[in-house]
Amino acid sequence: MIFSGELRRLDHKNVEQSLRAMENHIRSLQEQLEYTLYNLDSTNIQSLDTALTDIISSQGGINISGDSLMLCGSDGEKIVMGAQGGGFQLQMAGKGGQPAIYLDGSGDIVVGSAAKVYLDCGCWDGQ
Repeated sequence: MIFSGELRRLDHKNVEQSLRAMENHIRSLQEQLEYTLYNLDSTNIQSLDTALTDIISSQGGINISGDSLMLCGSDGEKIVMGAQGGGFQLQMAGKGGQPAIYLDGSGDIVVGSAAKVYLDCGCWDGQ
């Protein structure tokens, strides 16, 4: 049951008393609804269907919608991955939103001209 009380049977012969009972019942519903909405937050939610509900961070850095995820940085950096246009998409963009790395339709990883690639080979075989 959503609300804790039910409107008791009204006496149609006593209009004043019936209106008072209706008024009290409506006030009670309003208070319960306000309490519920005021206390509704992420601790009350167990799961969301991203096909129905978009999840967006307050600063806009995270966006989960449908079957895709987008992470954005403050200088236009972006990572986008998920289902797009009937296929899987993966894109990484650097500062200013310039495409750097992406996954093409064949599943090959493409490093774009905006990407700077540095290889740190480190030490191999304990050397």
